[in-house]
Amino acid sequence: MKRILLPPLWGAAATAALLVGGTAVPAHAYEITVTTPLVSSAKAAGVIAYWLGDGGRPLAEATPVSATAGIDATRVTTRDTAPGGVRGVVPASAGVRRAAGPSRNVNLPRTTGKVFFVGSDGRPHWCAGTSVQSDHRNLVATAGHCVYATRPAEAAAGSTEEATATPYRYWIFIPGFAGGGTPWGVYAGDRAFAHSDFTRYGDLDRDYAFVTVHAGVLPKRVTLRNAAQYAAFSAGPKYRTATGYTGVTLLPTGRLGDKVGGQGLAYNLPVDRPLAIFGYPMRTAAGPASGRTRLTRAYGKPFLAQDLSRRANELVAVRSAFTAASGSPWLAAYRGVRGLGYLNGLTIGLSGSATGLSPYFDGELFQVYDTARRAG
Repeated sequence: MKRILLPPLWGAAATAALLVGGTAVPAHAYEITVTTPLVSSAKAAGVIAYWLGDGGRPLAEATPVSATAGIDATRVTTRDTAPGGVRGVVPASAGVRRAAGPSRNVNLPRTTGKVFFVGSDGRPHWCAGTSVQSDHRNLVATAGHCVYATRPAEAAAGSTEEATATPYRYWIFIPGFAGGGTPWGVYAGDRAFAHSDFTRYGDLDRDYAFVTVHAGVLPKRVTLRNAAQYAAFSAGPKYRTATGYTGVTLLPTGRLGDKVGGQGLAYNLPVDRPLAIFGYPMRTAAGPASGRTRLTRAYGKPFLAQDLSRRANELVAVRSAFTAASGSPWLAAYRGVRGLGYLNGLTIGLSGSATGLSPYFDGELFQVYDTARRAG
């Protein structure tokens, strides 16, 4: 379907112009998928205890989900056709005020972190994710394949048979995760929202998901002096070490958005201005990324791309200084002082070794997001 490429509109003045017009809801409603709860509020503490048990070993041993490989995306060169439609933005929201003093997280968004889950293979894995603005300040955006186990897109490309999407188990989000730390708490997944074309067919153009999360907890480790204290401890997970016993108290920390804020969201925008890419590298100088890899930033100018062999014709590509993990956010009009901008892409796969790919953020994505952001 041909769509008219609108004239460039960006920067502070452009953002204001978009906001003046409000956030226009596209005229058509699109079918979405809402999972049954990923975990109930009653069982959220148990899910978190799994990840924090044994000194956080599952977090440390988690491996990154491989971004979809083998995509041969080529640049779309026809200048008069591009994804388009009624433009819109959702403003970002700030969390608690940043503490003064030195920090390794200067000008990096507190909203970005890692999502962890147990994969279909029964092993712990991770992707990147980011907090986005929502009515209940409880929403995380990431790649669809970081939430659901679905049939690969190449398997579904030549078939009309529906796939069965299964959400991963023990899904959590840790904003600001670095070196094993949980500076702003741990949040267990509640419900996941995704486009039906992804959950049924693995459509790369719809490889995104929004997950509501329960109120968070902040782990605090305490030393248990003897076996009797260890046996009596019931405030959270506990484990034995070579030198004694440790308990982990789970302190309530409230809603995700109240702690770290939420990025805005922009859709149906021209693809003609650099975006800030925040994520965790898939590889480091020492080799494959580990569970302790730190957040990294890069900038890149995106371009439209497609891989018709996979029926993916609404992708956005960008070449950046590092290979970002699946779910890494691409932010427009990012302001480092506030740590906020507008989510306008997220990494879902790679074309070659250095070109990241994202679905184009259009009106269909907004419909999925809008349903998720209103969920309680």
